[in-house]
Amino acid sequence: MDDAVTFDACYACGGTEAERKVGVNHMRICTRCGMGRIPGDPMMHAYWTQEDPAETLNEVYWQARRQMFRRALHHLEQAGGPGKVLDLGGGAGHFAEIALELGWDAYSSDLSHHAVSHAARRLGAERSLCSTDAPEMLGTFDAVTLWCVVAHVADPVALLQEAGRLLKPGGRILITSPNFLFQNVYARVLARIGRPLDFRDHDHLLNFTPKSLELIASKAGLSDLSFRYFGVTEECLMNRSLGSLLVPLKKAWNMVGVRTTMLGLPPMGAELHMIATRR
Repeated sequence: MDDAVTFDACYACGGTEAERKVGVNHMRICTRCGMGRIPGDPMMHAYWTQEDPAETLNEVYWQARRQMFRRALHHLEQAGGPGKVLDLGGGAGHFAEIALELGWDAYSSDLSHHAVSHAARRLGAERSLCSTDAPEMLGTFDAVTLWCVVAHVADPVALLQEAGRLLKPGGRILITSPNFLFQNVYARVLARIGRPLDFRDHDHLLNFTPKSLELIASKAGLSDLSFRYFGVTEECLMNRSLGSLLVPLKKAWNMVGVRTTMLGLPPMGAELHMIATRR
C-alpha cells in the first residue's frame, strides 16, 4: 500500500505544498508563494459567546488599537474625505464606533449574533448588520475594511469579491493579516523559549505572505494594491509591563519593514496592511 501523504495545491497560487513544522504548528507551506496553511476547518463557533472579549482588555491595548484605527481612517479619507464605510467581520463594532466619531457614515457587520448585539449597543441597531446580502447595499460604500478576517475563512477570495460588490466604483478596501514571513520565524523563536505560538488557537488557518495576499486580492478583482503601516496591536499590549518593552521594539521592526517595501523588497513587519481599489 502506498502510504505517501498527498497535499492539495496552494489556495493562492496553485503551487506545491510541503509539510513543515513551524514551532508547535504542523503546517502545509507553499513552495512557490510561501503561504502557510493549517489543515482543518474554521472554528467560527469559538469566536463569540455571550461576552464581548474585548471588554476584558486594558487601556494599553485599546490606546494602541484606537491609534491604528485613526491612522487607517485618515489614509482612507484622503481619497475624498469621510464617506460611507463598512467594517466587514467587525465584531463588537469598535472600529465603526471610532469611524463615527471621526465623521464617517459607519456600519459594522458580523456573522455572530452576539457580536451584532454588542455592536448595536455601541452604534445603534440600524448600523449593526448580520448580513450584507440586501441588493440596496451593493455599490454603496466608499470603503470596506477587514481587520484580520481573511486569515480565518476558508475562501478569502469569495469574501473579498463580496466586499468588492459592496463598494462604489473606485471604492477602497483595507485588508490586514499577520505576515507569515515574520510569523514563521517568530513562532520558531517563541517555541524555543517556552512560549509557543499556536496558530490554530487563534484560528489562523491561512497564513499569508505578501505575495500570496496580493494574489488573492487580484483574483478577487481588486487593483492598485499597496502595503501600508498603521500600527501594532499585539497581544503583549494586554500586559502593561511586557507591552512597554516589546511594543517599541515591534514598532521599530515594523518601520524597518515599511522601508524595505520602498526598496522593492517584500514587507517584513509583523502584520500586513494592504489597501486596494475596486476595479
